[in-house]
Amino acid sequence: MSLVTTASAGPLLTIELNRPQTRNALSIELCDAVFEAFGQAAIDDEARVIVLAGAGSVFCSGADFAAVSGPEGVDFLPAFERMLGAVAAHPLPTIARIQGAALGGGLQLASVCDFRVCASDARLGIPSSRLGVVVNLENVERLVDLIGSARAKEVLMTGRTYTGEDALRAGLVSKVCAPHETERATERMAVAVAELAPLSVRGAKRAIRAVSEERSVRKLNPRAALEVDALVAEAYASDDLGEGLLAMTEKRPPDFKGR
Repeated sequence: MSLVTTASAGPLLTIELNRPQTRNALSIELCDAVFEAFGQAAIDDEARVIVLAGAGSVFCSGADFAAVSGPEGVDFLPAFERMLGAVAAHPLPTIARIQGAALGGGLQLASVCDFRVCASDARLGIPSSRLGVVVNLENVERLVDLIGSARAKEVLMTGRTYTGEDALRAGLVSKVCAPHETERATERMAVAVAELAPLSVRGAKRAIRAVSEERSVRKLNPRAALEVDALVAEAYASDDLGEGLLAMTEKRPPDFKGR
């Protein structure tokens, strides 16, 4: 079974995560498949808008825990970041269609899309502080660009789970609709964008991304970037991460020790 499926309908190209049995949890292989699908989309002369979706009832439940905590963990973050970079940098406008949940890496994936259409009953959040993970610098920058530093602190430091309506108020999503309307509402938005001048849309997207790149902490303050990198590595090697994952599996509160 293919980890990613693609379907074209005129100017609309849908790229769908296809691991419904795991709620589309992100493995290294799935990250690589999404990366490749977006690469192929760059040479699709017919496509004007990309819809990123998840097969089944959930958009993306986040990282596959085996990929985070097992021996493959060292390779997961580079694959994850490659995928996010490909989606964020794609010249075509992108829309995430969120149903069920977009949690952790799933919300980070949706956030690098240009627009997010969300079912009202979906659950969204980045529960890194509940697991013992530190989100890497590039994804924190993207989140701050999207919702501002105060909201980003709420998302990352409290581990709060948002409903679709809450996410709209926080600026995490662009539009909320009834669950049964999500696919249709996404298609309407995609068609509306596809009917606009392609060069104007592409130019606006590239210019906005250039502004964000110019403000990059890694470029302006390399020392601070290295400090964050060290904190990310420390968290991934910590006992707390193992405790956080075990507590989630056992459905109990974690007992973090700060080491």
